[in-house]
Amino acid sequence: MKLRLLLWLALFLIGAGYFGPWVWHKAAGLILSADDLGEWIKFLPVWKSGQLPVTRELFYLPIWLTSIGLGLMAGRIKAWPWKMAVLAASLVLVLTPLPKYPELLSAYREPEFMPTFWATMVALLLSVIFTFCGSQLSDRVEAILWIVIGVSAALFAPWMFGRAMPDIDRLYHYSIGWGIVAEVIGGVSLALIGGVLLFRKKT
Repeated sequence: MKLRLLLWLALFLIGAGYFGPWVWHKAAGLILSADDLGEWIKFLPVWKSGQLPVTRELFYLPIWLTSIGLGLMAGRIKAWPWKMAVLAASLVLVLTPLPKYPELLSAYREPEFMPTFWATMVALLLSVIFTFCGSQLSDRVEAILWIVIGVSAALFAPWMFGRAMPDIDRLYHYSIGWGIVAEVIGGVSLALIGGVLLFRKKT
C-alpha cells in the first residue's frame, strides 16, 4: 500500500514537472515548460535548418507517460466511480499536446502535427486498455512497465532539453526551472519503485 501511494506521488511529480518551468526567467513571457518547448523549439533557426538534433515530440513524452501510468493505476482500482475519475483525468492530460482548433481538424495528416497526433492516440488507447484490462496484468509485468515509464520520463525529454540548452542560451540568459527537476525526480522514483516491486515478486 505504501508503494502504491509512492507511485501516485511519482506520477504527480512527472505530470507537475511537465507543466512546470524548465526554462526560468524573470520575465514571465520567457518562462517555458516542456509543453511550451515542444512547440517553441521549432522556431529556432538551427532546428529549422536541421542543425539541432532534437526530436521535439519527445518534450511531450512525460505527459503521455503520465496518462499511461494513470491508466495502470486505474486498472487496479475496484471502485468504479474512482476508476472512471482517474481515467477522465488521464484523458484530459493525454490530449494536452494536440494542436488547437482549427489545426486539430487536419492534425492526423499534416506532417507538422502528425507524429504528435498519432503518439497521443496511442497513449490514449493504452491508458484506456490499462484502465479496463490492467487488473489482468501480472504483478511482474506491471513492475516492468513502471520501470520503463520511469526511465523514459527521466531520460528522453531532459535529454532533448540538454541538446537545446546552448541555443536557448544564445537567445537569452535563463535559469533551470523546477519543472525539469521534478520530472527527473519523478521518473527516477517511479523506476526505483518498479524495481522494488519487481524484486519483491522475484523473491
